[in-house]
Amino acid sequence: MLTPENRLRLRAGPLMVAFLLSATMARPAIAESTFSNGGISHVGTTQVWDSDGQNMRIRRPSGSKEGDLLVLFLHRTDDVLPFHVDGWQRAGECYKENNGYDCLTVPDCTDISGSFCNRFENSYYGDDLAQVVLTREVSPDEPDSYTFHLGAWSDGQPGWAILTALRGADTRDPVRDWSHRGCDNDPRSAFPPVDGRKGDMLLLSQSFDDAVSQRRFGAPSGTSTFGYVSNSDEAGFLYGGLIMSDGPTGVMETRGDGASSCKDALISLTIRPR
Repeated sequence: MLTPENRLRLRAGPLMVAFLLSATMARPAIAESTFSNGGISHVGTTQVWDSDGQNMRIRRPSGSKEGDLLVLFLHRTDDVLPFHVDGWQRAGECYKENNGYDCLTVPDCTDISGSFCNRFENSYYGDDLAQVVLTREVSPDEPDSYTFHLGAWSDGQPGWAILTALRGADTRDPVRDWSHRGCDNDPRSAFPPVDGRKGDMLLLSQSFDDAVSQRRFGAPSGTSTFGYVSNSDEAGFLYGGLIMSDGPTGVMETRGDGASSCKDALISLTIRPR
């Protein structure tokens, strides 16, 4: 004979299963696989660190070819960083005033000189830590490498870059959605959610204001580490993975011990397939 308690458990069982299924389905699955039946694939990634951010040269990923999409992540610490580079299209940015601050973006800029923002919101300089995301389609006569001058002077503070190549991406309007976070109050890095569709490539870019080993910030679940660079007093990471269903990605947190909270600048973006 069923007791009242057992009847309650039987009724609750299907409800609990439904709740767990809805919670699981609320966030799209991310696949570490680099191919999606002719969709977007990760061709390769290069990275470089430069002591003063001047004449910083980075090679185009080996194997990239005409029609591929290049996604460039420029980073700098304690100095200015251009938001515009000729021949590239800006896709996102994060300028931080100090560790505990959130990201400032180009719409916050109130004093612009050429490709640089001199002042944000009439108060901030945004040169504590910064990163800018740029895209470009590989042309028939594409150079093998690119050189960037991150400041207006002959010397400056360190700069670094990570350049990744994607095949099968929409090169005309590549970015579906992007978001930023400048202080996550978490020793690990918690990337903000973005909207995604099945077949999109999710890219997660981290700029960190200390030199750290790669193992401290492992790729978030369902993604792979595409790029990593660390030197002196700074580091950069790039993670990526294919989105397997429609909807917001949810917060994507790195794995590992992490490091000082709020010393990172984070950008999430989704890339459309062609």
